[in-house]
Amino acid sequence: MRIVIATPIYPPEIGGPATYTRELGLRLAKSEQITVVAYADQAEVTEGVKLVLVAKSQGLFSRLWQFFLELLREGRNAQVIYVQNAVAAGLPAAIAGMILKKPVVLKFVGDEAWERATQAGKTKKNLAEFLAAPEGGFKTSIFISIQRFVLNHVTAVVPPSQFLGEMLETYYGVPKEKVSVNYNAFEDSVAARQGERKARQILSVGRLVSWKRIDGIINALKIVKNAYPDATLVIAGEGPEEASLKKLVEDLGLAGSVEFKGALPREETSALEAQSGVIVLNSTYEGLPHIALEAFAAQTPLIATDIPGTREAVVNGKTGLLVPPRDDATLAVAIERIFSEPALATSLVIGGVEALKTTFSWEQHLQTLLAVIASFKDN
Repeated sequence: MRIVIATPIYPPEIGGPATYTRELGLRLAKSEQITVVAYADQAEVTEGVKLVLVAKSQGLFSRLWQFFLELLREGRNAQVIYVQNAVAAGLPAAIAGMILKKPVVLKFVGDEAWERATQAGKTKKNLAEFLAAPEGGFKTSIFISIQRFVLNHVTAVVPPSQFLGEMLETYYGVPKEKVSVNYNAFEDSVAARQGERKARQILSVGRLVSWKRIDGIINALKIVKNAYPDATLVIAGEGPEEASLKKLVEDLGLAGSVEFKGALPREETSALEAQSGVIVLNSTYEGLPHIALEAFAAQTPLIATDIPGTREAVVNGKTGLLVPPRDDATLAVAIERIFSEPALATSLVIGGVEALKTTFSWEQHLQTLLAVIASFKDN
């Protein structure tokens, strides 16, 4: 079977869609003919996968047009187009699928209208509140309209959580029968677990955006240091909140205890995850957090906020500890529990490893995805 995968980014660029697409291509190429069409100026060679690149250096409309043309060209002989984004990649893919009369499967991992409005400071609403009554003016309307068009013109949608599936059905009117939840996958990597573990090192991995609440982790560190003066925080990621977060660190007198690593290659991030005493995800929104699966693979205890999406991956007391969102004091208590209760930390690691082998295995992910494709590829 010929499958075209359309993606907004590809390695060596860092990001979930890039990592996922490369790994997916490698796995599918063992039995299928795989072509990846990506917005990228350069790309890592991927064994068995044909790469078609659309340069990011050109203007927006030129990029979109060329991406569309490449999908038309590569899609002619394909059985399905599998797209990783509902706007920059999704719009050209949906139109190409309509012209070619080919099925298009969309992996919907997050609402771009809400993310952009939140980053621009146009809304403080959570996703459901925002979709019920959008804020952000003309730009928000444009992105919602594009996503609604794409969602209603692709053949199937595969969100990585029940939470996102419900959002699509409730606020975008996507028919329930068109939605197939497919949890993300991550492979346990023994190679990543190198170097000595730093028991009092707290790690945050992710974009430095407001809903990740990195400021709350910094505030929690200030509390934790009263009981554990040697506690430190490493922040891996970049984003618009970086300057304000660095100022908060200075204001709290934590300059010697917090390290900003910036964006790191996957290998360095994996090493950090394996060497830390605890990984903290303090978000107020997640579709289904990939960092949770990374923590399971690194065999590092995880603390996360008790929110939809996240709680589909993190079972409190079994695969991680869940804390209320926007509660820095309770987060500090949870961190101290990991530091002081080694039996608890060990049991959480065991639960996370088991979750990787079952719910979040590549075998299960590919089985679900290929079943969706098989349901209409001959129609």
